[in-house]
Amino acid sequence: MAAVRGIGKIEHTEELRWLDKAAVRVEGQEEINNPWRLCTVTQVEEVKILVRLAPVSACTVMLSVVLTEFLTLSVQQAYTLNTRGLPVAGMPVFPCLAILLLLAGDYRAFAPLARRLTGHPHGASQLQRLGLGLLLSTLTVAWAGLFERYRRAYAIRHGFLPLFLTPMPGLSAYWLLIQYCLIGLAEVFCLVALLEFLYQEAPDAMRSLASAYAALAGGLGCFLATAINTAVDSITGDIDAGRPSWLAQNINVGKFDYFYWLLAVLSTINLIVFIYFAKAYKYRIKPPTTPHN
Repeated sequence: MAAVRGIGKIEHTEELRWLDKAAVRVEGQEEINNPWRLCTVTQVEEVKILVRLAPVSACTVMLSVVLTEFLTLSVQQAYTLNTRGLPVAGMPVFPCLAILLLLAGDYRAFAPLARRLTGHPHGASQLQRLGLGLLLSTLTVAWAGLFERYRRAYAIRHGFLPLFLTPMPGLSAYWLLIQYCLIGLAEVFCLVALLEFLYQEAPDAMRSLASAYAALAGGLGCFLATAINTAVDSITGDIDAGRPSWLAQNINVGKFDYFYWLLAVLSTINLIVFIYFAKAYKYRIKPPTTPHN
């Protein structure tokens, strides 16, 4: 029976069998009422579910890294562009607007269309939407690298190399809207699907704990972004040799495009790892299918 009243019993599974030892009574051992010494099968299966959820959640850490980097790098880029009267500090508002619009579009346009094509009640499974979100975040940093390369070359050609806080009138900041919309779309697919996935697959007694995986991934992404910045700055920059870091304060002499492509490589590796775990994962609760129209 379940250890918590009102919680359903979970049948034994063959995966992660090394955890089964916690529910095995040794021959000749007296009856033990201490739950720290002997667990029920349901308790062991609950832990197994949390362990199986961890790799999928961990793969969203890289998305948090990309989001954290965008909060600073895109603003620094906007200082060198013609914002047409829009305050530079207001540029990060665009991803939020993109998320609001795309959330409405997801449920009104994407989901119904995908539902007709796939027969899935949500249009696509949670893991499929997670993978799409991670793919979009990879494309976002790849595009950001291409645009930054063009922006830096434009600054050099037009004599703005030392003027990294002076807007270039011939280059609009609204080019940044492309990467803002892409990262907003990635958030819509990835984070919403992650929360749905964790809530659906978690045991009844551990849904709050499983949902905390999403917050944990976000926090770890911020720490990892800081570590990546520190490592890149120390490895690529050499003050004694007069070589600026990729993340130099003057972004016209730095190499933000190289940094974006580094994030694209890391995001691609992360996507491959996610695909491996997603293919190996078996849903605990299979959603009903709807007939194709």
